[in-house]
Amino acid sequence: MDAGEQLPVEVSVATLRQQVDRLKSLVRPLLADPAAPIPPRLTASLFDFYITAQERQACLQAAETARSLASLLHGRGDRPLREAERLQVVVLLEALQQDLAPTDSQVAEGYRPLVTPIAPTEPTVNTRIALFMDAAPLQVMLRESLASAGFTPMIFDSLDALAAVDEAGSPAAIVAEISRCRLDPQTAAVFANLRERFSPSPHLVCIAPGDDIPARLDAVRLGATRFLPLPLDTARLVAILKGVTVQVPPRPFRVVLVDDDPFLAEVCRDGLEESGIRTRVVADPLLAPAEVRAFQPDVVICDIFMPGCNGLELLSLLRQDDDLIDTPILLLSSDAELERRLEALNLGADEFLMKPIDMSLLVAAVTARARRARTLRRSRSELRRLQERVRELEMQESDESRETSGTIADFDTANETINMDDYVVSVVDENGKRRWSRGKHKK
Repeated sequence: MDAGEQLPVEVSVATLRQQVDRLKSLVRPLLADPAAPIPPRLTASLFDFYITAQERQACLQAAETARSLASLLHGRGDRPLREAERLQVVVLLEALQQDLAPTDSQVAEGYRPLVTPIAPTEPTVNTRIALFMDAAPLQVMLRESLASAGFTPMIFDSLDALAAVDEAGSPAAIVAEISRCRLDPQTAAVFANLRERFSPSPHLVCIAPGDDIPARLDAVRLGATRFLPLPLDTARLVAILKGVTVQVPPRPFRVVLVDDDPFLAEVCRDGLEESGIRTRVVADPLLAPAEVRAFQPDVVICDIFMPGCNGLELLSLLRQDDDLIDTPILLLSSDAELERRLEALNLGADEFLMKPIDMSLLVAAVTARARRARTLRRSRSELRRLQERVRELEMQESDESRETSGTIADFDTANETINMDDYVVSVVDENGKRRWSRGKHKK
């Protein structure tokens, strides 16, 4: 079996793990209190699990139990459960919980990530930062900088001392120099053990020369949340540590979802909202531009086939707005034609996702695109601030006889060009097929 055939299996396992966790969270309260109301999302979650679990032989029993339970809940409509039905639900829930118990180990054995997982970002009042450094001057500088920023730096001179740290002294993050990590082959195992033992798991920030590619690869394999090059920007390190420990409250990602299908829109919205992503649904694509301007989303998601304005037309319309140039736009469609996907990508779509959409894939795509979009906007904002500061300095140094044209003050407009590569044209190739390409083409 080649790599192309294995990918769907890995995606299915990742989805299965998430669905098992979701089902357990919904089932647990009902088993604790059989009289508790049925969660409104339980039926849809059971059906989702049934569809996914059928792909794995070891999960067929759990899949059948989930299907039976989902059918029972769906068949009652909106009316309350009768006593006999509720008893049957409890019996099926207990059976499902038993069926799901071995699924955890089966999923774990079936999927092994190719990249060392990093610690998730979680709020914490812990200010302890472990320093595992090779260079003494850098260690002293970091200790002073972190202390002045409100952190509690802890210096570890040996890997054994770091491995022996207890709950009371657990760090919120570890700042480690790659050259120090390389001195002991057990470093990766110790870092992994610390992530497993403590909650929240400590983040790892690795430091090495920026042009040292093997060192950067070592950071990835150690499970580093971030890599910072030497010479070290301590202000950036402090900002990262405040971010990963949520000392600065994060802003939830925001999504505008454009879809005229109310059922699909509700399913997608619920899945995104459950993942902490604020979602605004727009049923009429002609109202989408106004909603996008008002809501200021990190990502726009839209269906392709909609009345009044299809998704590709809406995509082209939104890309006319310079303020949305950094906003990722994801398209949803059941159209598997390669030409349609090429058309969407050439028109400026960032992702083309096939229906029926896997919710874990949608959440992952939105999160990845939103994170990069925010980073890009932040970088451009910093550049604008620097340009404004340079302008202020030039104005202070200038006198009445000095011409201001050609200075950096004209940076935004003097060298600006409209690149035709940013425009999409329709051309007919030598075989008579119509294709879409960017501005460079033969006249």
